[in-house]
This record gives sequence, C-alpha cells and structure tokens, in this order.
Amino acid sequence: MGDAKKLLKSFKELMYKDVGSESESNELSVLLRLMTLSQIVFLVIMSIVLAYLNISVLCLSCIFSVGIMAAVLILTYEDRTVVGMYVYLIVNHILVTLFCLLTSWKYYSAPIIIVCIMLYCFNARVRMRTKVFYAAGEAAFTIILLILEQLLPMHTGPDRLSGIVIIIINIACVTTLATLEAYMYSLKYTRNEEKIIQYNRKLEEMVSTDALTGLWNRRAMSEQLSLLENGYRKHQKGFSVGILDIDFFKKVNDTYGHGMGDFVLKSLSAILKDTMHGIGSVARWGGEEFLLTFEDMRFEDAVEKMDQLRERISVSEFSFKDVNLHLTITGGIEDYTMADSIDAVITKADERLYAGKTGGRNRIVSSDQVPAQTV
Repeated sequence: MGDAKKLLKSFKELMYKDVGSESESNELSVLLRLMTLSQIVFLVIMSIVLAYLNISVLCLSCIFSVGIMAAVLILTYEDRTVVGMYVYLIVNHILVTLFCLLTSWKYYSAPIIIVCIMLYCFNARVRMRTKVFYAAGEAAFTIILLILEQLLPMHTGPDRLSGIVIIIINIACVTTLATLEAYMYSLKYTRNEEKIIQYNRKLEEMVSTDALTGLWNRRAMSEQLSLLENGYRKHQKGFSVGILDIDFFKKVNDTYGHGMGDFVLKSLSAILKDTMHGIGSVARWGGEEFLLTFEDMRFEDAVEKMDQLRERISVSEFSFKDVNLHLTITGGIEDYTMADSIDAVITKADERLYAGKTGGRNRIVSSDQVPAQTV
C-alpha cells in the first residue's frame, strides 16, 4: 500500500512538473501530458484489436501514432509544449481520416475533433479570433471527411462484434480525453475564481481597515453599528458604545516625535483588540480616539469591562527605542435603547468622554455625573 502511494505521488509530480520557460503555459503542458499518456494506452489497445482483426494499415497507423505521442510527451518537458500540441492535433486528424475512409464513419467520427478544438482553445496565448477560425476549420474538415466517406467507399468494415469493440474503445478514449480537458478547465476556472475572491477580500480589508493600527476604520465600524442596531430592533440584543481617547497624546508627539506616537497607537490597538476579542468590536474612530462596542451584555458589565481596559492600559509600559512611557486613557460609554439612534448614542458617549477630560482624565464616565479622578 505504501509503495503504491509513493508510485502515485511520483507519477503526479512527473505529470505536474513545471516548465522552465516563461513563454510556456504549465497548465497546457500538464493537460497535454495527461491526454497524450491516456491516448497512448488506448492506441496500444486499439493496435492489438486491429492486429487480431488483420486490419494491417490501421494497426500500423496506431503503432506509429504511439511513437509520435511519446515524442509529444517528451516535447512538453523540453519547453516546446506548443509544438507538441500541433503535432498531437495533426496525428489525431490523420487517424480520424484513416479510420473514417478505411472502416466507416461510425467507427471514428466527430467526437475526437471536439476534443481537438477544446485542446486548441485551452492555449491562452492564442487570440480568441484565431480560436474561432480554428473551430470553423474543424467543422469544414469534418464535413469534407463525411462527404468523402460517402463518395469514396474504400472501406470494407469489420464484422459486427469487432466493430462494436472498436466503437467502445474509441468512445472510452474520447470520453477520457474530454474529461481531462473538462477537469483542467474547471481547475483553471476555480483558481481564477479564488484569485478574484482573495483580491476582493484584500480590497475589502484595505477599505475597512485602518492602515496604521490594523483595526477597523470608521466606515467598517459604522456598518457594524447598523447591524447591531438592526439586531436590537429584531431580537432585542443589547449593546453599549464606548469612546476612549489617549490622555495628552499631543504631548507624546511633540516631545518624542511621530515615530513614538505611531508606536503608541499600534501598541494600544493591540491591547484593545486583545481585550475586546469575544465581547465586541473596536475601531480607530479618528486620531487617537477609538470606538468600542460591548455586545449582548448588560450596561453595568460593559462599564466594568471598559474600566478594566483603562486599568490595563494604565499599568502597561510603552517602550520605543530608549523611551519608556506610561499612558492613561479617558472614555465615555452609553447604552443603546430603542428611544435612541446610533448617532445619539455615539454623541452621548462622546459628551461623557469630554466630561471625563475636563474633569481630570484617566476615568470612564458612564453617567452624567463625572466620577472622581482615578489615581
């Protein structure tokens, strides 16, 4: 079992080996390798059947095609995938012509041409206009071949049972090749979709995230507040809104420079993000001001959580280069009720923040009565 897994892994690595040239498409190389290898298997089986039926011309054609297909497989590893693709297409067209004229149309008909069209269109370096012309040319080729098969009855045809065997082999071959192409098309489409999704997610993060702190910006938090408001109106899920501000932050910038100021903002944001995890959201509301939401909890608990946050920040040390700072914050908090709008709640919290600033700082104000200064 282990040896089989190793063998399968080695085979997969061989099939998916990357091309060395930047002008070559690795996806086309992988597809051509899988299709060529599959067709070699079916051509060997067909050669055995045709040898048994004593149809020598077609048997020799299949054997010769096996050698050509092996050469195509080698070309994909020599950074000559496009050349290999054209050789592959030519060989298949010769086989289609011989089978149709020497046996009958029904034994080797149009499906293999559809496979060739799909392979040609898989090449991203070919212009769409050229692909359309190629498909039209294949349609013309198929029609001409059908007319020749009717006008030039060169075939004798195998017996009924042998004919069924040939048809089964061809159907299995075409189905396998078409499945491989469909798989690679699907894989290519899925990868492109994933790239688009990742790109859109990155754009969304850029639009909703503050570049310096990595927290939500005002736009993202406004959307979150609208969701919370709707949740309260529909399901009575309570929440509170808090606003906090760094005390004397301008002095930090003026004394130690903006590098220290940026460091403080990023460090403080990390503390806020860690503290608010699982209990609400946090955003940089503007400058050194942050807005927090305490979700699905009583107002008294939200006030306690915000005060614990204030205490944690007050005992934290902010070290940048050779400077060590201790900072404090002041905040205001208000509970959301049906009688208020989000704007009114934010305004109330902001007014309480301002009251805390004018009343001595380093405190959380949760009512219209400003508490005594925290030491």
